[in-house]
Amino acid sequence: MTDISTSPPPAARRGRSPHGPAARRLRLTSPAGWTTALTTVALLLHTTLTAGVFLDIRYVLAALRTTGASGLSPSEIFAHRPFFYRWLLDGLDSLTGGSNAVREALLRLIGIALCAATGLLLHRALRRRMPERDAVLVSGLTALTLAFAPVIDYLQPEWFAIVFAAGAVAAALGVRDLWQAAALAAPPLGLAVLMKFSTAGTAAMALLVVFAVDRVRGLLLAAATAVGTGLLFAFSAWSGSRELQWLRDMPHINAHALGKDPVVVPDLLLRTADYLGDRIAVTPVLALLPGALLLFAATLPSRRRRVEAVLVTLLLLVVALAVVVYQGNWFAYHGESLPVVAAALTALAIGRWYGAHGRPPLCLTGLALLYGAAPLLTLVREDVDTDVVAWLASAAALLAGAVDLRWARAARPRGLRVPVALPVLAVVVCLAATVWPLSGVRVIEGRIVTTNAELKEQARSAAAAAEQVDAELPDGVPVLYLAFGQQAYYIGHPTACRYPFPTFLNVPEQLTDVPSLESTRENVRCVTQEHPAAYAVYQPSWLSLGVIDPRIAADIRRAYRCPEPEGRQLVVCTARR
Repeated sequence: MTDISTSPPPAARRGRSPHGPAARRLRLTSPAGWTTALTTVALLLHTTLTAGVFLDIRYVLAALRTTGASGLSPSEIFAHRPFFYRWLLDGLDSLTGGSNAVREALLRLIGIALCAATGLLLHRALRRRMPERDAVLVSGLTALTLAFAPVIDYLQPEWFAIVFAAGAVAAALGVRDLWQAAALAAPPLGLAVLMKFSTAGTAAMALLVVFAVDRVRGLLLAAATAVGTGLLFAFSAWSGSRELQWLRDMPHINAHALGKDPVVVPDLLLRTADYLGDRIAVTPVLALLPGALLLFAATLPSRRRRVEAVLVTLLLLVVALAVVVYQGNWFAYHGESLPVVAAALTALAIGRWYGAHGRPPLCLTGLALLYGAAPLLTLVREDVDTDVVAWLASAAALLAGAVDLRWARAARPRGLRVPVALPVLAVVVCLAATVWPLSGVRVIEGRIVTTNAELKEQARSAAAAAEQVDAELPDGVPVLYLAFGQQAYYIGHPTACRYPFPTFLNVPEQLTDVPSLESTRENVRCVTQEHPAAYAVYQPSWLSLGVIDPRIAADIRRAYRCPEPEGRQLVVCTARR
């Protein structure tokens, strides 16, 4: 991070670490290397075949597919995601085929390919600035953190923003010419911003990393990114049929954004601490960060550099959390950048510890193995607050780092040599804690709300409800969806509405400014048009006519005749002619 020279010192070029005793390289031809590689591949194969994608991704895919069947392009439809993300996901989806399960597996496979490409680009850039072993560890574990991202994170705008930001960092640090580096890095960093606008925080984190390594490159990249992002945004506003309107209207339907209610600082800090605990429960590698930071700082040669390393790390965490706090929804995937920072710092700590002492930080890597082999918080009693356990896990990592530091300073004979691949395996197992069936995928205020297994059961239930609806509809008939996107994902009938799922109608009536929005009026026109779709698919649990604005509910009742749900998730409504 802060101790990365512009080129490897002579000792490193001769195959020795510039930071201390010679250490074994990460060699895949060794038994430990083969074990690590095969275990990683097996875990990636498992998550590719079993994890699927989160309901938010199904929402966007359903919006793209159902409107695309009616001739609308991603530029013309509302999917609660900006222009470039819609087109990106549509392009990746076009590379798939077959059943929904097969297409999801192929999407995950494409995601892994993107992670591998990101890792290779990072490695090529970092090997110019640090020893080979450290470059392999940092780039490899960064890529694997993205590949093993929990299903709630995978392929989200925040996930893609990190992929683009990592590619920008690789270009900024890996290209020799300053101007060429800035020119190559600015477009992906601009795309990182425009994945969701709030992902500007991820781009800021990338800029901070580049600035910490090379001040001039960081400043040039910031200027180039500002220009590039502006041009890309102008293109999206020109190409997207409603892009500026949606950008203005969407904040009105987020009832939890910062500033909507009076800010109570103590409550906000407490909720942020709870969120961090929840995020650790979802991705245990985040618990390793305190110990990794301690060990990394201990390998730096001066107090100034140690202070700088701590400040840069804290700034990265503050920026990542500021994005979460600003949005106010406290969704896990809003903090996807946090485990990436933790994994990269852990990799850097392990690599430099090898360089300084010829062995890994055994206590910290042993703890990583423990957190992965017994996924954090899945075996505790239901009355145990998972936030408490998560913070205890972080404290244990700090203690483990302190023990490793004390052990290294003690005068003792040289210990057993440990291949670099074994601590890597420990961190890989920790990263893979996100894929186990009992691992929490939604953890809210210290309670596991949904596990991976429960999420898959919910998807099966949605698919079964969709099959019932599909049996009542003529083949391929266009419909109006008054339902969430995951249900439409399994139903698959086309819709002619550019708002395939009427998000602007599905708001509590206390949000009094929403009915006056142009997007809301367009949603209503989709329902009350002169020649409405002959059928509507209604999901009472998502669009409760007793909760939304009464005028909008009356418009829906006048347009469609809906039977009583009688316990069903979905009902088929017929148009009143």
